[in-house]
Amino acid sequence: MKALTRTIGRLACWTVIAAALQPIAALAQSAASQGPLVLRVAYPPGGPADVAARKIQAPLQSALGQTVIVENVPGASGSIGATNVLNAAPDGHTLLVTTGNDLILAPLAISQVKYKPENYRLLTLIFPADFALVTNAQHSFAGPDDLIEQVRRIPGREFTIGSWGHGSAPYLVGADFSAATGVKLLDVPYKGAAPVIQALLSQEIDMAFVPVAASVLELVRTGKIKAIGVANTKRNPHLPDVPSLSESKYLKNFVYSAWAAVFVPASVPEATAARLNKELSEIVRREEFVRFLQDSAGLPVEPMTLGQAATYYQAELDKFRRIAKAIKLEPQ
Repeated sequence: MKALTRTIGRLACWTVIAAALQPIAALAQSAASQGPLVLRVAYPPGGPADVAARKIQAPLQSALGQTVIVENVPGASGSIGATNVLNAAPDGHTLLVTTGNDLILAPLAISQVKYKPENYRLLTLIFPADFALVTNAQHSFAGPDDLIEQVRRIPGREFTIGSWGHGSAPYLVGADFSAATGVKLLDVPYKGAAPVIQALLSQEIDMAFVPVAASVLELVRTGKIKAIGVANTKRNPHLPDVPSLSESKYLKNFVYSAWAAVFVPASVPEATAARLNKELSEIVRREEFVRFLQDSAGLPVEPMTLGQAATYYQAELDKFRRIAKAIKLEPQ
C-alpha cells in the first residue's frame, strides 16, 4: 500500500512538472514553426546599414527566440530591396533595412519605382549620421559664412558640388543649401559616396555633403579634406571643433542626416509591429550597440515608440517632398 502511495505521488509530481513545461515547449515549437525572420538589407555587404543590421541580428534572435538571417538585395538606390520586402507576406517575418533617405527619395527620382513611402512603417533607427559639408584641401574657408560669402562674390567662378546622382539625398541637401543661402553650385554626379570622396581628394570638385563616417573623420584629421559644417542644430560629437551649419547667419535649422533604419510593410499587424519595435528599441540602447555606433562615428539612437517613429518618418518625408517640389525634381 505504501509503495502504491509513493508511486502515485511520483506520478502526480511528474504530472505537475510536465504541465509547467508545456507552455515553454509550445513557445519554442511556435518560434520554430514560424521559420526565420529575415533582415533584408537594400545595399551590398560592408556598408553602414549592413554592418548595423548584423550587429542587431544576434540580440534580436535571442529576444524573439527565432532564427534571424541577413540577406543583401542591393540596387537602384535601395528600391529593389524595398520592393522585395513589400512583396513578401505581411507577417512581420521580412524586415527592410535601408536608409530613410533612399526609401523616401527613390519614388521621387526613379520612374520605375512604384511603391510609396507610406507603404512602410518605421520601427527604429539603427545608424544615424549627420551630413557634413566638406571641401577639398585646396580651399581655406574659415567656416560656413566664409564659404557662402566667398562663393557669392567671385563672379564667373563656378563652384562644384558632388553628389551620388539625380535625386539622391546629397543632391537634395545641396539644392536646399543653395536655395537657402543664394549660392550657385554646379552639381557633379558620381556613383556613390566613395567616388565623391575620391573626387574631393583629387580636387575634381570643390565640395560635397557626405555622411560623417570613421573614414571621413580620418581624412579630416589628416587634412586631406576640410570639414566646413555639419547639417544639424548642434555640433557633431565626433567633430566638436566644426560648427553646425545652423550656427551660420545664413542658415537656420538646417538638419540633414543619413539614417539607416528598420522598416516593415505598413500592412503588418499592429501587435507584430509593436513587439518588433519594443525588442529593437531595447537592443539599440544596449552598451555593446552604443559602443559600436561610437566607434563607427554614428550618432546615438534615441529609442522611439511606434507613434514617435511615425512622427519622425512623416517629418522626414515632408521635408524631402518640399525640397523635391521646390527644385522641380522629376523621376527619370
